[in-house]
Amino acid sequence: MEGEKRSKILVVDDEEMNINLLEAYLMHDYDIIPAYTGTEALELIKEKKPDLVLLDVMMPDVNGYDICNKLKRSPETQFIPIVMVTALSSKEDRIQGISAGADDFLSKPIDRLELKTRVNSLLRIKHLHDRLIEEKKQLRKANEYLYNLMRASPIATLTIDSDQNILTLNLSAMQLLGYGMDELVGSPITSITGGNWLEFADKKDYETFFIKKNKENTPMNVSTSVVEGNGNRIMIVTLQDRSELRGLFITPVKEELSEKSVLHEIFLENGFIYLVPGHDSADGYELFTRLVKGGTPGLCITRQNPEKIREIYQLTKTPMIWLTKNKLHGQQVIDPSELFKIFPTVFDFISKVQDGVILLDGLEFLYLFNDVRSVVKLMEQTNDAIMASSSRMILQLDPEVLDKKEYHLLKRWMKLLPSENAVSDRQNKYINIWSTKNEE
Repeated sequence: MEGEKRSKILVVDDEEMNINLLEAYLMHDYDIIPAYTGTEALELIKEKKPDLVLLDVMMPDVNGYDICNKLKRSPETQFIPIVMVTALSSKEDRIQGISAGADDFLSKPIDRLELKTRVNSLLRIKHLHDRLIEEKKQLRKANEYLYNLMRASPIATLTIDSDQNILTLNLSAMQLLGYGMDELVGSPITSITGGNWLEFADKKDYETFFIKKNKENTPMNVSTSVVEGNGNRIMIVTLQDRSELRGLFITPVKEELSEKSVLHEIFLENGFIYLVPGHDSADGYELFTRLVKGGTPGLCITRQNPEKIREIYQLTKTPMIWLTKNKLHGQQVIDPSELFKIFPTVFDFISKVQDGVILLDGLEFLYLFNDVRSVVKLMEQTNDAIMASSSRMILQLDPEVLDKKEYHLLKRWMKLLPSENAVSDRQNKYINIWSTKNEE
């Protein structure tokens, strides 16, 4: 067919007339490669890599049986179909050809229709075999890539086959469960789930107990994904210790009342997130400070060093959480990649207080380690919790670090809070947050 790659056929015969005849029969459909000796045939097979060989038995240097035997013993050529073309027709000759590995026989004189039929049939089988080999190579590459990806992943991951036997597990899984590779590979998953099978399906975030090597029965957050290919099914299983998915426990503490704060009437309606869109983070911190020094319990989640914030704003008791990758002694810390810890931390705080306030500064930092959808989902989940509470949140955010679509997704259900220095009569139509009394 036009556009398809033509198959290559090596015709081996010491008689030029015989080669010309076979070429005349096949040249319209295939590329013909002639060889006039056994030695030349072996060289051309190595160089040209034909798809099929038409091989005469009676050759002057190396007979066809020996050539066939040699090709079928080599891993590189053993799957090339070989048709023995011979004037010999005895039973012994055919047995010898079969012993040498021949795939088919043609008797001289050659019938054109029989030749084309047998060549077509053998080439079809050859091409199907080649396609299968290529698919296996691609699957092997994909499995190697998947394994390398799993091995490097910080998330505990293992794979099981359709019989739920463990195929692989990465270093994170070994560290989480306490087992070595050789202790689990080949074992049924039930050996570490207390006899319970995992549903062989795509599922996200459900709880199953796993037994660690120290015999501890640990609740795990489990997600599974089934991968199918070439009739094989495996399931990828990711594990997270449920206790590690919890947020930080917050003890709400009120600051000492400040006489200066009493002179400022500040009102932020509960049940809302107030967005402070500005380059200067001082606006959100100053408002937060006024509220907590006026007697409102507060929680500060920040990208900045909490000790610096305490020093600048004289906040000595308010709990603060630092968004940082460094695990610092004496500081409550959330790694930016542990996005899942922020909501339970916020929820823990608002469930313990009446009329509380939370300052969140560092959303831009979270974008560096998480995808946009995850951060937006976090804020939507947080907004739902805030709306149902007696607390409110101040979100300090520089809108220029986000594109317009991302910024719109975040602010669409928040109240816009202009910075205090930018409040004007025109801006007051959005929301009147505070009014300043004469301090004199």
